[in-house]
Amino acid sequence: MANLRLLPCDPSDAAEILAEQFAAFSSPKEPCFFIGFPETEERERAVKRMLDWWMGDESAKYMKAVDVDTGAIVSAAKWCIYDKPLTDEQLHAKLHVDWHPDADILDVMSTHPAHQHRGAGSMLVKWGTDIADSMGVDSFIEGTITARPLYEKNGFVVSPNKWIVIPVPDKWKSRPEIKFFFYERPAKSPLPNTKS
Repeated sequence: MANLRLLPCDPSDAAEILAEQFAAFSSPKEPCFFIGFPETEERERAVKRMLDWWMGDESAKYMKAVDVDTGAIVSAAKWCIYDKPLTDEQLHAKLHVDWHPDADILDVMSTHPAHQHRGAGSMLVKWGTDIADSMGVDSFIEGTITARPLYEKNGFVVSPNKWIVIPVPDKWKSRPEIKFFFYERPAKSPLPNTKS
């Protein structure tokens, strides 16, 4: 984690974060990301949509790992932190997009391929799990198989159902099947308050 600093993201970071995500999810190619952000779309439009989703979600907290020497964002994560249980409507909310109307997309974390194995992903995962531990609540991630070692190193396990598969509508059958793992990390009890 040398030469990296963990900071809250600012809306002005959106274009740089999205560029980092495009690089990360292109190597290896992760079709799930490109449902929300097609490669053929004008980048400004994609940045605006990313900001709308981020700013429109009160639970969303974006954090970034910044290279201290260059100032570049090398990794970013969107954590959704809920201080009360989700309603059925929130649990089953769907993101509707005209090119794939039946997709559920929640949260995102990525590290630029040129900066992997520097500890940025672990910093971002630990940031969120530390909050969960302080609240005494479970943590959940929908993630790729590529990220499995990172998540398992940080206490997450793949749910018994393993793969989650998003059905591809008939009109998009030529596109790749979208699959990802559901990872869970059990709640850890918050540390008791100690009085001096």
